Amino acid sequence: MYFKLSQINDRIFTAVILALIAATIAYSAAFVRFDNIHYDLGRYFTFKPAPADIVIVAIDEASLASIGRWPWSRTVHADLIEKLRLSQAKVIGIDIIFSEREFSNPDADSALDLALIKTNNVVLPMLFEEPYIGAELKQSVPIKDFSEHAVALGRVHVPLDSDGIARGIYLWEGLGSAPMQQHFAQAVLMAAHELPSNFKLLPPKVNAANTNDLISADARKVKFLGPPGHFQRISYINALTGEYPENYFKDKIVLVGATAAGLGDVLPTPVSAHMQLMPGVEFHANAIAAMRSSELIASVPVWLTCLLSIMLAIIPLLFLPKLSPFKSLMAILAYYFAVMVAAVAVPQFFNVWIPPAGALIAIMLAYPIWSWRKLESAQVYLDSALKNLQADLSSMGVNISNFQQTIDEDLMRSRISNVKLASQKLHKLHGERRDTLSFISHDLRAPLGAAIMLLNENEGDKNLPRITKMLTKSLEMADNFLQSSRAEMADVTKFQSLDFANVVQQAVDDIYAAAKVKKIKLNLTSAENNLWIIGDFGLLQRAVTNILLNAIKYSPENAMVKVALTQESNNAILKITDAGPGIATEKIPKLFQRYSRAEGAHQAPEGTGLGLYFVDVTVRKHQGGIAVESELGHGATFIMTLPLEKTSEKDR
Repeated sequence: MYFKLSQINDRIFTAVILALIAATIAYSAAFVRFDNIHYDLGRYFTFKPAPADIVIVAIDEASLASIGRWPWSRTVHADLIEKLRLSQAKVIGIDIIFSEREFSNPDADSALDLALIKTNNVVLPMLFEEPYIGAELKQSVPIKDFSEHAVALGRVHVPLDSDGIARGIYLWEGLGSAPMQQHFAQAVLMAAHELPSNFKLLPPKVNAANTNDLISADARKVKFLGPPGHFQRISYINALTGEYPENYFKDKIVLVGATAAGLGDVLPTPVSAHMQLMPGVEFHANAIAAMRSSELIASVPVWLTCLLSIMLAIIPLLFLPKLSPFKSLMAILAYYFAVMVAAVAVPQFFNVWIPPAGALIAIMLAYPIWSWRKLESAQVYLDSALKNLQADLSSMGVNISNFQQTIDEDLMRSRISNVKLASQKLHKLHGERRDTLSFISHDLRAPLGAAIMLLNENEGDKNLPRITKMLTKSLEMADNFLQSSRAEMADVTKFQSLDFANVVQQAVDDIYAAAKVKKIKLNLTSAENNLWIIGDFGLLQRAVTNILLNAIKYSPENAMVKVALTQESNNAILKITDAGPGIATEKIPKLFQRYSRAEGAHQAPEGTGLGLYFVDVTVRKHQGGIAVESELGHGATFIMTLPLEKTSEKDR
């Protein structure tokens, strides 16, 4: 009971600690970089070929060398848009901010505006920017004519996580109470009529306390299809001069943006290996591909993250109490790895991100916390056990003040040593007492038997029958005591394979003479010829004999004692039914107690109270059970159950 309650208390305590750790970390996001590491590991699950219908027109070094220094005249961009229109591009997304007019060439803006009108499928960007450090954010949008004639506008703002890595986008953003704007990828897909139906077309309503606050909503993480340079590119100059295969741009999403070093925005991403940053235009290409296939990854609510983290954190308590320390450690490592793999794989396959830091850190701490609780429990138990052992030794006359104690710098080792010493001392004393009692009971039999023989030879004294009867009772008591001690000290490791049917037959043969004196008929029925068990033949034979003698003692003359031996499942069942007066139900539990007898009107005057105690000890030594079914006036049935040998089906 102590162990069970202690284990329950340890489980509850450990569960509470792990739940608090998991929930605190999950709620506070204190280990967000640890979370990001596991998210980034998932990129290996998502690498696949880029869509063939998304093309990047790159403002690269070759284009700068051919066209000239940046910025280029808008007539150049107008020519490109016209070229793409003639090539039947489905939609053109330009990642270039035209927030001011071109003063060096007044006709340039008109040329670009005319191209936008003719093409009617160009998406232009908007940008939230900070003009200088500490300045208020402002929204840069194309000049009025361009904004009106573009098919759609979209934000190209890419937020960076706390570790400076770009992993996702916000579907909607805005400054203060101004209407929130859609992302550039969403605008491009709307223009191409490829936006999934589950996307909101209207911005969410928000309340901003400050008109200059950047309000963001609907965060999503992007599944990157590959490292920088993964999407198909064509140099701006080649697209402008027509140096591309026929129908190259037909029915495709064309994105125009800078890829030259130091020219445009470049972003560190989870797939940016060897310091190779990703151009902003390619980041948007990944966002467009993920959004179109409904594979943008959404984060679960914080409350759900906390709940899942708590559940995952306390699962180890289902197996830790059942395993050894080494197996527990191996199980924790395996479980940690399984949760980590699941955390990495779930967003890639189910498009849901559950930050795993709370659960994983709690799992890492589960083993040391559980071990600490078990050590505390072990310490309390050892102290209690030592106190009880010392109390037992005191009751046996041992002076505890003179008892040798082990003192060690390791307190746990010291406790174990002291408990071990006390246990050994107590075991030795009990052994000496058993040996003494066994010796006394054995030595009593010899003189008692000799006295009875001498008395039988001298028949002249009228008191001889009484003396003989008393000596006989003393001899029987000594013999019962000896047999009980033998049963208690039986070494189960020395038990051998034997046929229980032979044991029962031998016992029936031994009590045949006693049954004949009372003219009692023995009815033996056996459903099995061989019932192989592991045990001690002598102990079992005497146990069965004791029950049979008991049945004969309480059965009237000319009665019948039934002995039935059967097999049920993997057990041998022996039932011995007498024709005696029966036993009251409330007195049955006393039958198998040492020196206890079921007192009653029909109780035989002779008896030591050790016969059935010997039966109980013997049966329990054989991993079996003994029970009694009885009703007053209808006899009693003793039921002995013994497990069969596991190899009993072998050929013999």
